[in-house]
Amino acid sequence: MMGGSLNIVMYHYVREIEGSAYPNIKGLEISGFKRQLDYFSKYFSMITAEQLLSFAIGEEKKLPLNACLLTFDDGFKDHIQYVLPELKLRNLQGSFFPPARPIIKKEILDVHAIHFILASANDSKALVKDLHTECLANGITQKKFTSLWTELAKPDRFNSPEVVFVKRILQRNLPEKIRNLITKNLFEKYLGKTESEFCNELYMSKKDIETMVCEGMYIGSHTYNHYFLNSVDKLTQENEIDKSIDFLGSVGAPIENWIMCYPYGAYNADTLSILKKRNCSVGLTTKVGDVSLYSDNLLELNRFDTNDFPQ
Repeated sequence: MMGGSLNIVMYHYVREIEGSAYPNIKGLEISGFKRQLDYFSKYFSMITAEQLLSFAIGEEKKLPLNACLLTFDDGFKDHIQYVLPELKLRNLQGSFFPPARPIIKKEILDVHAIHFILASANDSKALVKDLHTECLANGITQKKFTSLWTELAKPDRFNSPEVVFVKRILQRNLPEKIRNLITKNLFEKYLGKTESEFCNELYMSKKDIETMVCEGMYIGSHTYNHYFLNSVDKLTQENEIDKSIDFLGSVGAPIENWIMCYPYGAYNADTLSILKKRNCSVGLTTKVGDVSLYSDNLLELNRFDTNDFPQ
């Protein structure tokens, strides 16, 4: 059916990786990104965020056959340094979703600090031992640590049990103050610099994002603090979303008929209710698969990872 399906592709780190200061970061080499853009341009009908939004509110009745939308999460400097030039070269649009706090406050998010800790640790088993030591020093009992290991150390599509365990325990399975302190300590140990020093290297500035808007890229919401929305109460969710909308307005991005990209793909019924009241038309998850435009809820759209396509 014409316009019946859509492929949404999700990117995070896109950079020169091999030979860089962080050759173990889980990302896409810029050379692979270029090849992938050429592949998409050849085999898919590339669309803009505005086309999808017009479809969502009924102004556009159909999208092209085999439509494809490119999305970029987390507001990395990679996106203006490497991604934007390649998109412009091919006359393509990207949809970018920066969390507001790292841009405004110049504070690195724990999730990204964890990525670079993992990328800087040559031995993930040794990292788990260091994490164990930190947990015991901060009041986590041996029994609790063992229980968390049994529960969380399960491999996923792209990571070993040790890597999954480090991510989960530092992202959400320890009390927030404890996990923040442990992450800070491990970051300084493995990277040899403070998080504040690293922040300007990692994220776009507000001026960078304003440049993206001027270049015709789409900027949408990735909340303010990048919380798991399904793990916080409704009032916190409202605050996260409202502060993000304020940020979008401040950089010249649309705040009527807009796109939400859920951090970690996490949301619940409260999230959907809030978004409907705030004129959000499209929501992006991390569930894997294409989108059936006539049967899927447009606030719960699947995405493919870049690794699901040739590079």
